[in-house]
Amino acid sequence: MEEFLNFVLRKLAGHPDEVFLTHAAVDGKDVYTVQAKQADLPRLIGKRGQTIHAIRSLLDAAAAKHGGKVRLVIPD
Repeated sequence: MEEFLNFVLRKLAGHPDEVFLTHAAVDGKDVYTVQAKQADLPRLIGKRGQTIHAIRSLLDAAAAKHGGKVRLVIPD
């Protein structure tokens, strides 16, 4: 999943070399945190959050297939 996230987020970002993804396991859930330039955040989130919602839906489906749970966080 981490490879998928890196691929998608870097393709969406205007500055792909400055997109960083960290992973942590919290309460049995995989938590991915995205660090990116402030200028790239609107591109990652999309209009009305549609882009990030689509990415989260794909992650949820992949995690459910493997019996896990996942969360994607983009800090302000």
